[in-house]
Amino acid sequence: MIDSEGIGHIRIIRRINLKTLIEIFKELYLELKKDPDKKPHMKIYISHSIYEEMSDNMKHFHDFAVSCMDGTFELIVIS
Repeated sequence: MIDSEGIGHIRIIRRINLKTLIEIFKELYLELKKDPDKKPHMKIYISHSIYEEMSDNMKHFHDFAVSCMDGTFELIVIS
């Protein structure tokens, strides 16, 4: 989902594999890149329990996005 401020949001409420996460991220990222006046800004929300299960994959993916891609990427653990 992209909100009125142009920020992309992904909410993970159940366990998904890394490939699915990357595909969702890619689609949203490419949609946000269509606006040349803004750098992509994405927030990924994940429940604490899912984060515990997927922690290594999520941390490595988030670190990759932050270090290698243009834009702002936030990983938010919700309770």
